[in-house]
Amino acid sequence: MSEPWDYPYKLFRRTLTFAALTLVAVASASAAEVSPVNSVDPGHGAPAAAAAATRKVVLSALPNATEAELFLRPRGVLGPLTGASAAEYARRKAIAASRVGRPLEAPRTPTPPTKVGSGGPQPLTPSPKVSFAGNGQADCAGATPPKTPSDQALAIGDAASPVVQVNNDCLSVWSPTGTRLLGPKTLQSFAGLAANEAVFDPRVLYDWYNHRFILAFGDSDLVGASYYDIAVSATDDPTGSWYVYRFATPSRGSAYNDFIRLGQDRQGVYLASNLFNLSGGAVGAFLYEEWVFLPKSALYAGTLGSNYWHQSGMQAYGLYTDSTQPANVWSPYDNPRAEFLVGSFNMNYGGGNCVNNCSGLVVWAIANPFGWINGGPSPEVSSVCCAGTSSYSLPPNASQPGAPNSIETLDVRITGQVTYKSGVLHAALTTGDTTWSDVLIYRILPSLTNEDTRCSGQYQFLCPQIGNAWTIEEARANYNGNFAFYPTPQPDLEGNVLTVFNFSGPSCAICYPGVGFGLSRAASNGGWADYGLLVAPGQAPYKSVYWGRYTAAAPLGVGFVSNGAVAVPGAGFAGSYVAANGNWATQIGDAAYTAQSQP
Repeated sequence: MSEPWDYPYKLFRRTLTFAALTLVAVASASAAEVSPVNSVDPGHGAPAAAAAATRKVVLSALPNATEAELFLRPRGVLGPLTGASAAEYARRKAIAASRVGRPLEAPRTPTPPTKVGSGGPQPLTPSPKVSFAGNGQADCAGATPPKTPSDQALAIGDAASPVVQVNNDCLSVWSPTGTRLLGPKTLQSFAGLAANEAVFDPRVLYDWYNHRFILAFGDSDLVGASYYDIAVSATDDPTGSWYVYRFATPSRGSAYNDFIRLGQDRQGVYLASNLFNLSGGAVGAFLYEEWVFLPKSALYAGTLGSNYWHQSGMQAYGLYTDSTQPANVWSPYDNPRAEFLVGSFNMNYGGGNCVNNCSGLVVWAIANPFGWINGGPSPEVSSVCCAGTSSYSLPPNASQPGAPNSIETLDVRITGQVTYKSGVLHAALTTGDTTWSDVLIYRILPSLTNEDTRCSGQYQFLCPQIGNAWTIEEARANYNGNFAFYPTPQPDLEGNVLTVFNFSGPSCAICYPGVGFGLSRAASNGGWADYGLLVAPGQAPYKSVYWGRYTAAAPLGVGFVSNGAVAVPGAGFAGSYVAANGNWATQIGDAAYTAQSQP
């Protein structure tokens, strides 16, 4: 008899509603609205002051993680940092759970969607082609409580060892069918750190143009110094050699670089984090976010040194932004003129964490990121505000049977990867809805306009600024009393989108925290055609306080199979669920549209 997590469940007792938007231009915001706008060097930008320490590591040569090593790591590193004290954040979450202090939305009437043009039965979300158990708590955090949250990172390449999964604090490599080929390895050993060093917030991508894996995470002594760890594989085989770099937060010392983010385009790799104070009378106070631009030419050659740029102090409406996500420009057929980033209003807006509602997104562009290395102009950084039709608000913590509001859902930041495909940005966030949480999924069309005149000569036409951004589609996944949170959307080469998310609820048999996903056709009227699938339902109450802060998705089917036929496009996913022993576990899988009859 198969175990219940071996096959997908159809989600039930929920409603899924979507709002497809017409194409409406949002004028370029003025300096009074979003500051800075179309400006060079917002906040503070400068080349690196110190060279990155470089190591060459053969991943397969590292020892596997041991229980003794995992026991040494710091537990519950600083908790979720949200720009508010623990007491104030708890107060805001209580408001979100009761909806006191913010306007109520109009009540919805549950109307299950049906097949377009038919009154017949609901169409089925295509089941995963592959679904298997990934890293678990025992692999990455040991069995000794308190438990370490399971942030998700996933990259799928095109070689014989294609699936790289990274969690706090370990890495494994899997075959396409779910055989663990390597690991788990600790991130501490990978970065050459002591076993008791705090490492956190891993992200991993695959560069389909150059056939390399890119991994990033943070580490800190939690007293006076924090670092970025960035690694790139020497080939398309992740079990082989990697160049591993480590450098301190360049914008400010004595800062904790929380919530690492990672993006890429043809030219560079882009890191981002939220900086929090580590010393003085305001330990844990939010400072601002920091971005770091790293050229791929030096990264891939093992010669990064000090050839990277850092930017900090970005603002919107005169307030510091946070948690802005750099885009993953993953398709080898895409080559935009700028790297894009997308952020929501969060820590400093709407009563703090948008407890009283916020709306709109800020879209950024980084052009000419590395001209300064050869004596040219500094990077061109510009932004506009991209409005949506729905407001979003601080979500209540998610419920599980017998334990209301016991699973951390964080705030309204975009937690999962932002991706770029064929001129469109894909992003998603968690929002409150009455006394539960929904996910909002965006498709955004950015537009680059005028060039900065300071970029002349050999740099002419290399410094476009962002002028407009359109929200061309906005989908809201509403499970009507149950909780959807931590969404990550991933388009395939056709433009079909898989969105993975966590799901839990107060009173149903499979409502302990689990992993769900939905698929949306490129040529659809918004959202996936039915309720989606729960591919890894939770099996027991979760024992810990903190849940991982993001799910992961990755493109697949980008290359060609050996006989020359085009691979079937699709997307992979990774997410956490609660195992029978109450610890976190993860599920990895992939799904795609494989027939025209699928809606």
